[in-house]
Amino acid sequence: MTPLDARAPDAMGAVRSFVPESRDRAGPAAVAAYGRDGVICLRGAMGEDWLSVIEDAIDLFQAEEAEGDDHNVVVRGEGDDGAFQYSSMMWKHNPLFRKVIFESHAPDLFGGVLETRRLNLFYDFLLIKHPGCRGASTPWHQDLSYYALHGAKIVNCWIALDDIPVDTALRFVRGSHRSGEVFRSVHFDPGRSYDGPMEERRPPPDFDGEADIVTCAMDRGDALVWNARTFHSAPGNHLARRRAALSLNFAGDDVTYFDMPGESDPPDRGEGLVEGGPITCETFPLLRSR
Repeated sequence: MTPLDARAPDAMGAVRSFVPESRDRAGPAAVAAYGRDGVICLRGAMGEDWLSVIEDAIDLFQAEEAEGDDHNVVVRGEGDDGAFQYSSMMWKHNPLFRKVIFESHAPDLFGGVLETRRLNLFYDFLLIKHPGCRGASTPWHQDLSYYALHGAKIVNCWIALDDIPVDTALRFVRGSHRSGEVFRSVHFDPGRSYDGPMEERRPPPDFDGEADIVTCAMDRGDALVWNARTFHSAPGNHLARRRAALSLNFAGDDVTYFDMPGESDPPDRGEGLVEGGPITCETFPLLRSR
């Protein structure tokens, strides 16, 4: 059994990459690859016009972040100089994150990959691996393990805010979204666990040397787009600078509310939602409908 973190990036395959056909359209080749692989990279997905808004949003967030906020998590590994920080649902109180979601081309570009008539915002997610958080690896997981959602048309759009070399880039198990199985959630902080995890779900599997692991280096503004069932992980940050990304998560036509037991992530459950019903509400607003 080969631990993933011990496998050199040059022993992995490459995430299929595409230049979008236009500012708000990925193109049929990208959509087809997303369906097959469960992950693609869209080069230059966000330009400096919107990247500068995101940076201003981060500055505002860091000036106003509240101690004890369940949405804001800081993980510092043993012996690490820097921390891994992540936060969600920032659009609710940060007008600049809200501006990116509601006024940029992101919902059209990324939502188009889902081939959906209706598109809801699920949540935003800021991830900053500060310099020196070498041990802050992100474990193998599926996003759907944490979500109070049913459905297949759920997409994570991970926008690189810094240039990311391949040795600190995300890794994916290509095609792992197609099994249909949802596995148990694991906490990103090894010192914590979720309240009431779904024990009937199997823990994430080990991926041996035969697994089809793919990765890719990214430039600032590139975006990884993956299915919520696709297994992925990431190493810590050994660089002398931050490694940051903004993740936007969208839900399409087939997505309904899952009244899951125990703790979900994000912890927000919306307003007035019922098991198996639509998710549109104040917390998960409808962005597109046609």
